[in-house]
Amino acid sequence: MLLWRPLEVITMKMTSAQLNKRIRTLEDRKMVILADEENYSKYVLAKGGTEDIPVYEFNKTNAELMDIDHQVGVLRHALNIFNTVTKLPCGVTIDQALVEMAQLNRQLMRLDYMRKGKKVVRLNMNQASQRNVPEFEYLNFEPKDAEALYEQYMERIQLLQLELDKLNQTVELEVK
Repeated sequence: MLLWRPLEVITMKMTSAQLNKRIRTLEDRKMVILADEENYSKYVLAKGGTEDIPVYEFNKTNAELMDIDHQVGVLRHALNIFNTVTKLPCGVTIDQALVEMAQLNRQLMRLDYMRKGKKVVRLNMNQASQRNVPEFEYLNFEPKDAEALYEQYMERIQLLQLELDKLNQTVELEVK
């Protein structure tokens, strides 16, 4: 049995925010169906007990799950195409912006640590060598340079996020 059917020729227009909410709703519905399947697809009967068999229809449940997966697949495909061809005002596509934001966020963690560094730190005896002479750790960079880059990356992330938020709420895409 095929999981993917030919797409119907139904076209809807919705924003990517609406589309993502629809995907979450479908995924939530799928979780409810799977929970029901777990609860009703089997039952326990003691020897000599009376039967109280729960209602469960395998074929119907499977068809509902396949339909949800199909709908989610169509919606995610439309969203992926939209993300690869739609440009933000700053000139990058949505998918490029998402990748860039993830990379910049990882860099922010590193830079945050570095910008808080102290120029000189006295090592305690556990960190120092076994000699009884005080040892010091020195930064080999300027924390203000890390701070400046941190601020620059933060501004870029904020710009991208604002442009994405506006686009997600206003620009409609076609879902077929």
